[in-house]
Amino acid sequence: MNFFSNFFNIKHKHNPSKISLDNQTTDISIIQQYKNEIKDIKIENQPFRLSGLLHILTNKVASLLQENNQTIYYDIEREIGRYIVGDNDYIEQILTVLLQHAILLSKNDEVVLKVIKNNDGFLYFEVMNANAHMDEYTYKVYRNTSQIVSNQSESLNTFVKVKMIANAMNGTVEIRSSKKIGTLCTLKIPYYQDKDDRSHKEELRKILADKKALFVSKNEYDTKRTQYIFATYGIHIYAIKLNEFETKKPNLSAYNMAITKSEDLSYKHISFFKNILQNDENNFKIIILHELFESEEKIKLSKPIADAELYSPTIIGDVEEILYQIFILQSKAVRGINNMEIFNAEAFTIKGNDAYADDDLSYYKGANIAIVEDSKADGKILQNILKQEGITLFCMRNGSEMIELLEHEEIDIIFTDINMPIMDGILMTKKIRTMKKWKKIPIISISSMAFPHELKKMELAGMNAAIAKPIEAKDVHMALKNFLIMTEKIRMRKKNKSQINFAFNKKVLDTSKGVTQSTSNLEYFENLLKTIEYLKNSRESFENMIYEEEFTALGQYIRSALSMYEEICAPEMVKMFKDLTYFISQRQRTHLVDYISIYKKNWEVLEVEVEKYISNM
Repeated sequence: MNFFSNFFNIKHKHNPSKISLDNQTTDISIIQQYKNEIKDIKIENQPFRLSGLLHILTNKVASLLQENNQTIYYDIEREIGRYIVGDNDYIEQILTVLLQHAILLSKNDEVVLKVIKNNDGFLYFEVMNANAHMDEYTYKVYRNTSQIVSNQSESLNTFVKVKMIANAMNGTVEIRSSKKIGTLCTLKIPYYQDKDDRSHKEELRKILADKKALFVSKNEYDTKRTQYIFATYGIHIYAIKLNEFETKKPNLSAYNMAITKSEDLSYKHISFFKNILQNDENNFKIIILHELFESEEKIKLSKPIADAELYSPTIIGDVEEILYQIFILQSKAVRGINNMEIFNAEAFTIKGNDAYADDDLSYYKGANIAIVEDSKADGKILQNILKQEGITLFCMRNGSEMIELLEHEEIDIIFTDINMPIMDGILMTKKIRTMKKWKKIPIISISSMAFPHELKKMELAGMNAAIAKPIEAKDVHMALKNFLIMTEKIRMRKKNKSQINFAFNKKVLDTSKGVTQSTSNLEYFENLLKTIEYLKNSRESFENMIYEEEFTALGQYIRSALSMYEEICAPEMVKMFKDLTYFISQRQRTHLVDYISIYKKNWEVLEVEVEKYISNM
């Protein structure tokens, strides 16, 4: 825990307001939808950037924040790195519901999301509205209800749904509400170490130790938060109030950098900093902080003096990234953007109309369309929208797979998510645009990121337009109309049916080899399903045999499973079971126990490949 916990508790002097929630029923179609979603839960833990998640959350609740005149703060413990491991989609879904719940409890207040890593091996996401509590009856209902039924309000059923999702993640969602604490909703999930730790913290601390920064601000809270974050990297923050800065004009030669908020800057301040930079011999840096709903004109004003920009809510991961860019990579990418045009975010975002029909897709027969999306749900939505006789869809799970696909397939348009594991949509687009042969391929982002500065980042990377989530067919149709130019070459491609192709990992499941070894596609398909179903049901027995040291039975199981994995052509599993054959012959129990977690991991990866193959049939 850190000082922010105490700071938030003492900041507000008035009593929490009493709140009561609605008692309406829920439409039966929504009940069925929720039950189907719970039934189909499949957790996929991958490293993802925490700051990316938090900015998406901010986008999702932005309108609610404005409507209720609320402010959101993020409080991230120093020990938590830029990347955490978990199911990004489900964590986002749960936290969106918890934040919406906290925001709707009151008006003109603050909502805080804290992320804490405890010594108990769990990660805690705490959503707090310190100024509003639920009435006792409503609180008990929310705390104790565990079933989704139609005679409950939709908000309650949604809350129960995210409880169930958390349970599937081996975690919990809990709620506490009282006059004393306000309302606290907590998502607790297992903490997994990011093995490819991408933190630059130690490297930065060596470079920035004892560097001095002047922070110009109006209030104590901003000062304490900035001191807390920048101290992580060894930077000493010296604060000066805005009115003092205007009158005293401090000597900046004693500092290595200045940090200030663009909303506080006037033309007079900009002129002062410009003079400093023109006469600078000590490589003085200026970091600009932008507020959540700041006007594009105000952001533009500070561009000429900014070495780097941070967008509210500012978290440690974002600060680490800009410090890395400035002091290690010595990037000057942000400098020199003078007289920059005001980016038209509205024009960049595609808005379709209802005057379209599914038959309109027949115009695009022959087209090769790529979908880059790690979310199975959003990927399926796009597939359903674009599925049409004569159109071939290529479905990738990250930017790296997309670039590999381009090496051997002609793609006419790309729809891509932004936040994905391995390679995100921004980096993928930048890499594509460096290749002359791919420069003209239209790239459309599909994302919850909708703030002007985020959309501008997409445009600068080389994207043509953006579609906001939730995905609607009319927006996708409009993107095709605006950007997919149907040439004679595209129309000449002979296709009699709709095709959906996935990027397969042959190290996990070599379906081409499996089909070749079988008499037909159908024979391999049926054998694959039968084998996977059998092995899935036997995994628990595998674990028990290891724990109970039943080596004879375990040896028989390993030989049988090895034969099955060889038959379906699953190379990673074949290698693993061959290794197991050796260890079972040596009766090395310690090594065998290790294979319980290895088998689980390999199984999860294999299931993904099997699912892609089934979808492609």
